[in-house]
Amino acid sequence: MGKKVVFFFSTDKYPSPFDALVLYDAGADAVFPCGGIELEDVKDLVMDAMFPRGPKGIVDTTIFIGGKDVAKCEEILKIVKKTMFPPFEMAVAFDPAGACTTSAALVAKVAQVAREKLGLSLSKSKITVLAGAGNVGSRAVHLFAKEGGSVVIADIAEAVAKKVAKEVNEKVGKEVVQVAFLKKDDEKTIYEACKDADIVVSTAPPGVRTLPQSVLKKLAKCKLVADINAVPPEGIEGIKQSADGDEIIPGVKSVGPLSVGVIKLQAELKLLKEAMEAKKGIFGHEEAYDLAKELVGL
Repeated sequence: MGKKVVFFFSTDKYPSPFDALVLYDAGADAVFPCGGIELEDVKDLVMDAMFPRGPKGIVDTTIFIGGKDVAKCEEILKIVKKTMFPPFEMAVAFDPAGACTTSAALVAKVAQVAREKLGLSLSKSKITVLAGAGNVGSRAVHLFAKEGGSVVIADIAEAVAKKVAKEVNEKVGKEVVQVAFLKKDDEKTIYEACKDADIVVSTAPPGVRTLPQSVLKKLAKCKLVADINAVPPEGIEGIKQSADGDEIIPGVKSVGPLSVGVIKLQAELKLLKEAMEAKKGIFGHEEAYDLAKELVGL
């Protein structure tokens, strides 16, 4: 067996040290960061990675696509897939800005707490995803919908939210995702988006509050809330970072960002390890979700 080599294609000027360290911890012998990557660079880089080790040696070569420009990462992935051909195919791990593994960990953790603490399945739940048009939120919406949940995307970016809803509904083959338009810092629109939900999750960027306590206390149907934001102020006001089924207010359980983060890191390690051990294939948010479910015992 040859050395496990990973080419880290990043849209960032400086590829993330976090991702590089996780790649090594997952079993890489060498990681080659390619920072500030442009779309016109991708084909030549892929071809240079494909050929030197031959059809047999290529199985020990992996591409990891990351960086904060998620839309650009998706374009990079398309070029990578188009460039490869049998027998010169590599496994590709895809987790830009941690969006795939974070969304996977969030949905898996919510499903676990809902089942164990509330006897509630996602397939019978109404779920509102605050900031659901974003990179993590849109993938969480897809996973909730795949599990059979009825989902509302609540976001200030109405056009983007409608696009996400349309794409997810097409992927799952039925109309299970709707959109609620939020006005910035407007409690009335937040309440309207969440009032029928059994579960409310916040997937906003760090330091952005999406659900104040004043609104949460009015949500008569809400049984569970979850937040991925570990940077003050918390997305859901009053949530404990380490919450793992704790009550945030009487009758409402909660999942905090640290509980999600533990599963996210473990899922990323397993995802990258599987990609490095595979001969070919794409390893993204659906594969990460399968791993996250195993981690929480689902």
